[in-house]
Amino acid sequence: MTTELAERRKGRALTLFLIAGVLAAVAAVTVAIETRASRPDAVAGLVVPELADTIAGAQRISVTSREATYRIERVEQAGERVWVMRDRGDFPVAQARVDALTRGLQGLHYTRRMTSDPTKHERLGVTDPRQGGRGVLVQVYNERGALLVNLILGVEPTGLYVRRLDDNQAWAARGELPPLRDVASWLELRPLPVAADRLARVEIMPAQGRAYILARDDANQPWRIASPALAPLSESSVAAAAERLTQLSPIDVQLAPAIQGAPQARVRAHTFDGVMVDGEIIPRDGKLWLKLVARASTPEQDDAALEINNSVSDWAFALTDVEAESVAPPLTTLLPHAPEPEPQ
Repeated sequence: MTTELAERRKGRALTLFLIAGVLAAVAAVTVAIETRASRPDAVAGLVVPELADTIAGAQRISVTSREATYRIERVEQAGERVWVMRDRGDFPVAQARVDALTRGLQGLHYTRRMTSDPTKHERLGVTDPRQGGRGVLVQVYNERGALLVNLILGVEPTGLYVRRLDDNQAWAARGELPPLRDVASWLELRPLPVAADRLARVEIMPAQGRAYILARDDANQPWRIASPALAPLSESSVAAAAERLTQLSPIDVQLAPAIQGAPQARVRAHTFDGVMVDGEIIPRDGKLWLKLVARASTPEQDDAALEINNSVSDWAFALTDVEAESVAPPLTTLLPHAPEPEPQ
């Protein structure tokens, strides 16, 4: 009798457990339906779900925006497959930057359906930049020229938005992407790979005003204006001008032969070990370009000059107006009360 009672109790408990499970499942479905009803625009999923399987075959990356257009391609160099910027004279691209873009595109998720009305794309920043729009068009091709990625991204203060180039539907998205409007961020641009403490003398011929010379006797001595003979009234400004050539952050790069024209300013830096570096600032296509060439003052320094030239002489580096002036500033900016040059 006791055994029968136990079995009946066990059966009832199992029945109640199953009923509770069914009710919980129904409740979960009901909540999901109600949530979707309250937020019908909520979505989930990868923007490019197949990218993880295809990105290894990427061959070319094209980025177009109002600020810049550039093309990155994988090429064979010295027996290795490396990424270069094709429309910047095949200047090497930082592999870490390509990796960041790859991770960002693979991890890009939809979060919300926005609008399919093209008249509202502008507010989301997903208008076609080839037609003057604010979006950033990112296209990734494989070796056969097939598109792996074909997206317009809107990076706005309100969030990240995305739409496919051939589709009017725009979406809110979540993901971590590197800056895409800045060409220089893909490139390791260092115009003069020389430490500031190697510089002994800098001759500056600015765009305006007289030429002058900055010098010091050794790396532990302060910079002074060696010519014309003036009191060092602004030592920090003198040091900044003398060493600026070693601390530049260019905004673009091109092959040196592509940048021709009369220089608007010149600078010549001498190192303590006998290398001279001549620089010219040339205006071209709305930018100011710096071209550098190193020369040895003695045969013993030929290798040192060649090492510098291997890094910089093939290239012209675009500078902002402010930075270009900081390379060859007028003497009056260092010594505001410097006397005017005497009449000839």
